[in-house]
Amino acid sequence: MPGFVGHVKPVLERRLAASVAPGHTGELKLSFYRDGMRLGFQEGQLIRVERWSPSPDDRGHAAFSGRTFLHLLLGSRSLEELEDAFADCRVRGDVARALLPALFPKQPFTIWPVA
Repeated sequence: MPGFVGHVKPVLERRLAASVAPGHTGELKLSFYRDGMRLGFQEGQLIRVERWSPSPDDRGHAAFSGRTFLHLLLGSRSLEELEDAFADCRVRGDVARALLPALFPKQPFTIWPVA
């Protein structure tokens, strides 16, 4: 997943620039419970995307069970929809609550059947 997020870096930077947090500097740690991903921002630029391991002392800024983050990443569900549908999807702090919908907004989504 970090490779894909790094690949779409220009899109994420444009979304951040048009958000309530343009020029953001800091980290966004996403926990998938067993592993995770850390995004580093400097003055609105995504400078780091790497694997990260949550610990009891550092559970990150947001937690997504199983593959639920893929819904947010691919735009098929909003953060609010994920939190409503999955009790173990959690966001900690105002910064993460502002960044996640800005970086990963819900998009028109169509599933094509494969026969």
